[in-house]
Amino acid sequence: MRQQIVGSRQYAVSTKIYHLLLTIFLPTAYFLLLTAYSTEGFGQYGQVQGSLPAPGMEKPVTEVPTTERPVEIWVFPSTQRLVTGKDLLLTVQVIWRLGINVVIEELEKVDMSPFKMEKVTIGERQIFENERDFRIVQYILSLPERAKEGEYIIPSFAISYSDEVEKRTGRASSSPVVVRKVPILAQAHVDRDVIETGDIIRYSLTILHEKDTEVLLKNIERPNFEPFTLLSINHRKVQTPHLQKTIIDYALSIYELGGEKKYEIPELSIYYYKTGQTKKGVIETKEIRTPAIPIIINKLLKTVDVPLEGVKGPVTYRRAALFAHSYVPISFGITLLLLLFGQAGFRRIRESLFPPQETPVETPELARAQLKSLLSAIQSSDNLEDMRQDLEGLDKALRYYLGSLAGLSRERSLSLSSAQLLEILPPELSSGAKGVLGNLDRMIFGGRVEKKKIEEVFICIEELLKNSKPTK
Repeated sequence: MRQQIVGSRQYAVSTKIYHLLLTIFLPTAYFLLLTAYSTEGFGQYGQVQGSLPAPGMEKPVTEVPTTERPVEIWVFPSTQRLVTGKDLLLTVQVIWRLGINVVIEELEKVDMSPFKMEKVTIGERQIFENERDFRIVQYILSLPERAKEGEYIIPSFAISYSDEVEKRTGRASSSPVVVRKVPILAQAHVDRDVIETGDIIRYSLTILHEKDTEVLLKNIERPNFEPFTLLSINHRKVQTPHLQKTIIDYALSIYELGGEKKYEIPELSIYYYKTGQTKKGVIETKEIRTPAIPIIINKLLKTVDVPLEGVKGPVTYRRAALFAHSYVPISFGITLLLLLFGQAGFRRIRESLFPPQETPVETPELARAQLKSLLSAIQSSDNLEDMRQDLEGLDKALRYYLGSLAGLSRERSLSLSSAQLLEILPPELSSGAKGVLGNLDRMIFGGRVEKKKIEEVFICIEELLKNSKPTK
C-alpha cells in the first residue's frame, strides 16, 4: 500500500514537470523559428512593382507586399450614352493611404481626347476611412459637333504620388471608360412610386434626338399602361440649337387594392428613323425602350386583438330587470307606431278635405329654352377658372332637356348616369348625345378643362338642338 502511494506521488511530480516544459520551451522555440524565417523571407522580395527609388537613397527599400494599393483612382461617368450637344459629367475619386502625398494638380492637365474638357472642379480633402483619405475631381466633357455615332473611349490617366514613410514614389492609373454616341435618348420618371388606390401618378417621358432623326409619336400618344388607367396626356416640344426635345406627360391611376401582386408601369417602345436613309420610299425604323418602373400600392392593415371569453353558465334576471328590458321597449314601440300611423291618417284626411294645388308640368319647350339661354351665357364668357361651375350647370340643363324628350321628370333625368340615360333615349338622340355627355363627364370629374374640348361641346349641343325639336 505504501509503495502504491509513493509511486503515485512520483507520477504526479513528473506530470507537472512535463507541463512546465511545454508551457515555456515550446513558445520560445516557435518564436525563434518564426523570427529566423521572417528575416530570411525579407530578402526575397524586391522593390514594390511600379515604384521607383526616391532620390538620394543609397539602396532600395524592401517591403512585404500588401493587397491594398497605396493610391486608387475610381471613375464614374454620369451616363454611358451621349447625344450631340449634351455634356458628360465624369466624377473621379482619388483615394490614398495616410503618409502618402498625391500630386492632385496633375489631374487638371490630363488628355481626355477625343473628348474636350470644358471644366474641371477639384474638391476638398476628406476622410474615407481611419487610414485613408480621398478627394473628388469632376470633369465636364463634350464631343465635337460632327462626331459620328459609335463608341468612344475616355482614356486612362495617371497621377504621381510619394510615400514619405517608406521613401518611394510611384504612379497610379485609372481604368478607361467606354461611352457610346447615339442619335436619340429617352428618359422616363414618375413623381412618386408609392401610392394609395385612386391616387394620380405623373409619368413624364423626355425624348432627346438630333435634328436629322424623326420620332414616331403615334404609338406613344395613347399607349397601354395596364393595369394602370390613362387619365390624360399632354405633350410639348422644345427646340435647341442641336437637339429637339419632346416631353410627354401622362396622368395615370390604378383602382386595385394591392397585395402580393407586383405592379409596374410597363416599358414603352419608341421608334425612330434617319431622314436621309430611306430606300425606295421604305423607312427603316429602329427601336429604343424605356425601363419598366415598379409601383407600390400602400395597403394599411389594422388588427384588433379581441380576447376570447370563457364559457359562461345560464344567466338569471330579476323581475324588475325583465320588466325594464322587455315590456317597456315593447310598449314604447307600439306607441311610436300609433303616432306615425295617426299622423299619416290625419294627413290623408286633410288632403281629402283641402286638396293641394297642382304645380304646372314643365314641358320640353321650357327645358329647351333654359338650355339655349344657359349655352349663350357660357359662350360669351372667356373665364376658364369659373368654367367648371358653368359646365356643371350646362350638364344638368342638357340632361333635363334630353330626359324631357323621353318623357322623364327633372329629378329622374338628373338621377340617371350617362349610360342609363343613353339607353332610354331614342337611337337618333343617343348617337349625338353620347359624345357630349362623355366630354362633359371627363371635364367635370377628370379635373382638366380644355378650351378645345369646350368648343366641341358647344358645337355638339347646337347640333342636338337643331336635330331634336320637340313636337307641340
